[in-house]
This record gives sequence, structure tokens and C-alpha cells, in this order.
Amino acid sequence: MKINSGCTLVRVLTFLLLLWVTVLISGCAGTAQGVDSSVYSNTGPRETYVADSSGASALVIIRYPAMIHAYAENLYVSSFAINAIGGEVPFAEYGKPQTSRIAQSVIEKSSYYAMSLYNELKKVLPAGSVLLSPHIIAWDKQQKLHSRPILASEQIPSVLTIDFSIYSFPDVNKMMNAPPVTFGDLVTPLIVVKSNRWSQPALNGLLIASPPLLSSSWRQARQEADEHFRLKMEGAGVDRTPSLDFVAFLGERNTANISLPLKNAGEQRFAIEQYPLEKIQMDGGVVANLSETNGVDPFERGFVKGASARIVEVLNTVDHERATFFDRQLALERFDPELANIFFVQSSDESVRARLRLAEALVGAEREFLAAQSDSIYNGTYAGNYGAKMRKIISAEYRMLEERRHLARVQNITSAVAVIVLAGSVYGAVASTAASTAAVTTMVGAGLAGSVWAMHQTLETRTESEEVNRYFLARMAPAFDRQMAVQMEWLESKELITARGFSEFRNKTLSLYQSRVRSMVVQAGERCRFNHPGFGQNGRWFGVCNNGIATGRGYGLVSNERGDIVEYLGEVRQGLASGSGGMIMNRYGQMSVSYYEGSFRNGLPHGVLRVEKTGQRPAIRTFRDGIDIGKASAGKLKYLSFESDPMPIADLLNP
Repeated sequence: MKINSGCTLVRVLTFLLLLWVTVLISGCAGTAQGVDSSVYSNTGPRETYVADSSGASALVIIRYPAMIHAYAENLYVSSFAINAIGGEVPFAEYGKPQTSRIAQSVIEKSSYYAMSLYNELKKVLPAGSVLLSPHIIAWDKQQKLHSRPILASEQIPSVLTIDFSIYSFPDVNKMMNAPPVTFGDLVTPLIVVKSNRWSQPALNGLLIASPPLLSSSWRQARQEADEHFRLKMEGAGVDRTPSLDFVAFLGERNTANISLPLKNAGEQRFAIEQYPLEKIQMDGGVVANLSETNGVDPFERGFVKGASARIVEVLNTVDHERATFFDRQLALERFDPELANIFFVQSSDESVRARLRLAEALVGAEREFLAAQSDSIYNGTYAGNYGAKMRKIISAEYRMLEERRHLARVQNITSAVAVIVLAGSVYGAVASTAASTAAVTTMVGAGLAGSVWAMHQTLETRTESEEVNRYFLARMAPAFDRQMAVQMEWLESKELITARGFSEFRNKTLSLYQSRVRSMVVQAGERCRFNHPGFGQNGRWFGVCNNGIATGRGYGLVSNERGDIVEYLGEVRQGLASGSGGMIMNRYGQMSVSYYEGSFRNGLPHGVLRVEKTGQRPAIRTFRDGIDIGKASAGKLKYLSFESDPMPIADLLNP
């Protein structure tokens, strides 16, 4: 019995050890693995695109990091290490060359993979409606670490903007573990999808965001709103473009997260959709041969097709007039400040509509010119020399990563055998070299990774030159500096505009506008008074005035001594919101936003209104002199109109 018991114990021990070995091997064989496809790969069949948009607007602008100024490099690298996504980075790693190269590769690979998203959206959206906006990361005393657009794409109104970047964990020694990484066949996208905040005021216009960027994106949206308010109150033009959300995140240096209303992909709730932090594993067979052909894009199947389908779904649910209204006003301001003020009035007067049609036709021509520039960037970045080099690097990374995976499997099998020997020599084997083999394998893996990061020096994205545009275009789009022609049409008139660069093109469109423009009957006051109950009389109005007091339809802003802010678009009487309109309220020191749309009287909600507040479900409520008295029927709600040209126009201009 004792002998049988002993044999049974050995058999049990053997079984448990073999089970442990199997688990260990299978777990370690999966080292440096990712998901086969994104959550967006489960997005349903792409809907037919049905929503309409102004001819002066783009549907999507894709923003991405493309370069870094020499002055910003040290701060960018240190911020990248301090704000590591996916884990802590030892302080000793901050200054290592590998960390600097990983930080650099984020820019290089963001430029490359953004082209996949651009190309897919171009396939499914109308011609000329998708623009690229590459950014340079910079530093100065006023803005600290920030980014700014290299081209003029963001001066064109757009329904959506997509901030796109890829991510790699700063510590090369952690590459094989859990942190997100973009290396070889692994890609970790970061995205933020936004619309104008008037599209969904209580969400600050944030529609989709990767969780690590969410809080900084929200804060930046609030700061942008405050800056817009300040400049409008001063009567100054609003021409500052916000930094990339990824760069804003790095510049904050670990500011606390904000509790925001969130939902998962596919959920139908009034909240910001979270795009989870995914480490997507592309088809290894395709990646291995990526340097030999550019006909197959492995990122398309893993992420881009599903993501573009989700973007189309969003475009079909967003009110395009609402989303582009304020950006259209800013675009018009560059041509004609007088028309820009009248734009808020939304006048149906023939003289106003004629001028508006001409101005928006010229903005539409600029959009076409910038769309041609975007194609040149795509051809240079993806199909040109840059793309060819990047594909060689990605293929080389994949081969090294596969070798590292093989070494990891060998290492873990050897370690498992060593444990079994120490547990009782079940197999009667000796593994005296197990520890030394494991150590050598680890060193080889780190060396391989380090050598690949060094390869990226052939695609340096830093520039010492102040001539950023010229440097960027020479490197990313060699065929960019050529003469382009755009045919502009309005009514019965056609005009062919040719230019080598956007500055020359804009000068020509401005000259054309000035030679064709007609006078307007409707006039807007230079400084009208707009008020709000309890806020004093320090507001400003953009619209029609009557004896210096806001009257009719327009856009008003006012703040109180504490710093609370009210913005109102709609009808007013005697300087107070009265009639149909929409009102955004921001309380000083609070990140939440309140929005009221419907009927107002004497500056207060009165009648049926839609109420949106951050973190709450939108509701249709009845108000009496600013007091909520209960539920209301949506059928009685009078929505705010953002239609600036509601009537068909014929024969308005005789050039």
C-alpha cells in the first residue's frame, strides 16, 4: 500500500507539473501578442452616406503628428516617458537613446498609419471631403509643449475632426509584456473624434476618445471655448488651432482624470464613446512581405475598415449645419468681416444671400485645393519613398519580433524543465544551463529591439529649420510643389484658379471675391449690448442692433463678475434672449456644461426646451420664467435652426 500510495503521489505530482508546464508554455508563447481585430471590426455593414453638407465644408479632417521642432525634442521625450500609457517607466530610462527613438517612432508611424485611415475614408465619402492636417510638435514660453498645423486644412469648416496617432510604451525592455506597443505586426491606435461643441454642447463636442486622452481632451475643449469667448468679447479674430489631443495629454504631465459620461462602442446612450486601448495584431504573413509590395494593407483589415465604418455612422447622425455653423462663420471672416457678422443674423435678404453664396463658393474652392494637397501628401508619405522605407522597417521589426517570440518560447520551455528537475527529477534530466540560457535569451531580445529602434534614424522627423512647410513637403510629398488648378462654379459663372501654393491660391480667391462682391442692404452693429439676468451689462452681440441694444437674431456672449459664461444663438428682444434659441452655460471652476434649446423670454427658459447637462440624460422639459415645472412633449419643441440659406437662389449674381 505504501508503494502504491507513493506511485500515486508521483503520478499526481507529474500530472500537476505537466499541467503547469503546458500553461506556462502556452502563456509565454503568446508573449507580444495582440487582438486579431479591433472592436470596430464588429461594426455593422457600412450605411449608405445620406447626410448633406455645405459645399464650403469638409466632412472629415484627419490630424496627426508629422514632425517635431528641435527646440521641443527634449521636452517631448521626457513628457512621453513621464506620461507613459500602460505602466510606469523607471526614471533611469528617461534619457536613454532607446526611449528617444521610441518617442520619435510614434511620430513616424503615426504619419504612415494615418494614411491608411485617409485612404479608406476617401473610398467611402464624396470626393474632396476628406482632408489631411499634419502637425509639428513645438515649444515656446507661452504655449509650452504644443502642436500646430503645417498646412491650412483646419481653416476649412469640417463636420468631424479625427485626432489620430499610434502609441508605443517608452521602455523597450517592456516590449514583450502587457503595455501597448506599435512594433512589427502590432499596432496600438489612439483616436479622438470631435465635432463643433455646439453639435453636442454638454459633451463639449467629444464623440469618441481613447480613455488615456479623454480627460485632457475635455480640458482642452473647455480651454478652447474660454479662448473663443475671450477673443470674441475683444472683437478679435479666432484663428488659433488647438493642439493635437495626444500632445495636449503629454503637456499636462499627469493631471487628474475627470469623471465623464462614457459608453462602449455600439451602446445607444448620450455619452462619450470609449475606444479601448487596443494592441492590434495584423496578419503576420502580409507584414512579413510588406516591403515587397504596397498593394495589401494589413492595417486596413485590423482597424481601418471598421473604424471608417464607425465614422460614416457618426456622420449620418450628426447635424452637419449645426456642426459647421461657427466654423463657416470663421472661414467667411477671412474674406469679409462684415459678412461674417451678418452670418449670425441668418438673413434671407437677397443681397446677403448673394454675397454668402459667392464667399462660400470660394471657401469650397479652397477645400478642393487642399484636397489635392492631401492627395499629394498621401502619395508621398504612403506610396512614395517614405512609405517604401517605412514598410521595410515594419517588415524588419516583424522578423525580429518573431525571432524574439521564438526565443521566448525556448526560454520558457527550458525554465519549465528546470523547475520539474528541482521538484523531484520526474524525467531524470539535468538542466544545469537553464538559468544561463534564460539570461542570454533576455539580453538577445533586448538587443534586437534596441537595434530596430535605431533603424528609425533613416526616417528622422526632427527639423532644425524654421522653414517647416518647405522641409515637410520636400520630405513627405516631393511632387507637392507643382501648379494646381481648381474650377470654381457658382450660378452660371465658372472660374479657373491656378496656383503653386495655398497662399497664392488664397490671394487669388480674395481678389476674385473683391472684384465680384456686391453691397448688402442688411447691416450689423459694431458693438451691441447683450445681457443676461443677474450678469450685469458687459455682454457683446453679433447681429442687428436697435439704439445699441441687441435686437432680432444673432449671437451673444456675456459673463458675470465670478467668471460664469453664457453664449446664446437665436432671437432677442431688448438685449435679452427672447424667442427661439440655444444657450450654453459654463460655470466658473466647473468642467460640466449646461445647454438649453427651445423657447426663451426675458433671458430665461420659458416654454418647452431640450435640456442637456454633462453626465445626465437629455430631457424635454417645460419651463416658466426659468423654473423647471415638469416634463414636456418633444412635438412641442421648436429646435434652433442653423440653416443660413433656407431658400433656393436663382440669378443672384451677374459677374
